[in-house]
Amino acid sequence: MVHRLWQWFDDRLHLAPVRQVLLDNLRKPVPRHVNWLFTLGAALLLLLGVQLLTGVLLMVHYKPSGSEAFASIESIMYQVPLGWLIRSAHSWGAHLIVLLALLHMFRVFFYGGFKKPRELTWIIGVALLAVILGFGFTGYLLPWDQVAYWGTVVATEAPASLPVLGPITREFMIGGKEVADATLGRFYVVHVFLLPLLLLALMGLHLFLIRYQGISSLRPTSEPEPTAEQLRADGAEPFFPHHFLRDGATMYVVLGILITLALLYPAHIGAPADPLTTPAGIKPEWYFLPAYQLLKYVPEVVGVNVPPLLLLVLILVPLVIDTSPERHPRRRPRVVAGWLIVSALIFLLGGLGHLSETTQSFLGGTYHFDVQGMPHAVDTVDEAGDNR
Repeated sequence: MVHRLWQWFDDRLHLAPVRQVLLDNLRKPVPRHVNWLFTLGAALLLLLGVQLLTGVLLMVHYKPSGSEAFASIESIMYQVPLGWLIRSAHSWGAHLIVLLALLHMFRVFFYGGFKKPRELTWIIGVALLAVILGFGFTGYLLPWDQVAYWGTVVATEAPASLPVLGPITREFMIGGKEVADATLGRFYVVHVFLLPLLLLALMGLHLFLIRYQGISSLRPTSEPEPTAEQLRADGAEPFFPHHFLRDGATMYVVLGILITLALLYPAHIGAPADPLTTPAGIKPEWYFLPAYQLLKYVPEVVGVNVPPLLLLVLILVPLVIDTSPERHPRRRPRVVAGWLIVSALIFLLGGLGHLSETTQSFLGGTYHFDVQGMPHAVDTVDEAGDNR
């Protein structure tokens, strides 16, 4: 049956050349250094597909207006069959996608996968990271509860500090002077239409370049890329079935983690958005916490420009910053050390942002962390009223 179906299409579309290209790609040998870390991209692709599917299912019941958005989310959570699971999977999927995208970028950097002739693949990957963060930023507002509303208010006020274009940029983003129905409508269109189109285009081009150019070896770029015959002679195995099975196993585990998180820790919804009441402790999602915390230490106009400048630096990595022919991380100590230092600073800012304006107990003491994340010891009082 399958053979007859293939023959029917082949007689009309002449698919033999396409079939041969697919078979050649499946048989393409994979360098010996390729390990389980190289399966992160496949897991990320799976999560993006799940995210698009669950997003379409949520669109069926979601109503993007200030008067109906919150009620439609409540309906999804409590009335639509399995709606709570779909929304929870969509919510957790967003977190896992950002995490895997960052880990995938770390792996590519340390193995020198961005070097000649794969600079364009890296640049498209950076653009994909920006699109993923854009999904997180625009999707944050859609539940239209207090946290989402006021988090968006805080986030959109930052660009207004930019000279000349700042106020104009903010007004264009939110569709007026304040976050309102126009803001929700704009964010919804960007989230469900513009960003998905951009994601699919960039992802398709990224995957094409990866399969067309193959996985980079650890040889210096000054040496010619090893041929398929040389890789096979070196003991390399074909992509199918060896690395294909590794990809499948990682995708299976990641999907299991996503479903487990959605079942055990379902997404919640707070109180409806109230423009007249500002709740305490409003913070962005964890992947925006470093930028949020940085604004507390530097002038706002500087802090606002750091995230886009950081993306620009990532684009310049293969073009200006790390142009040596070496790929192995041990032969690029300065660049690798710089990457680790910057990563540690970003991680530190994120940790301080998480702890700021909270009270935590550890090591036998209680501490209050101020706005800048600095700890201050807190005296505890027992039931008798005596200080301890």
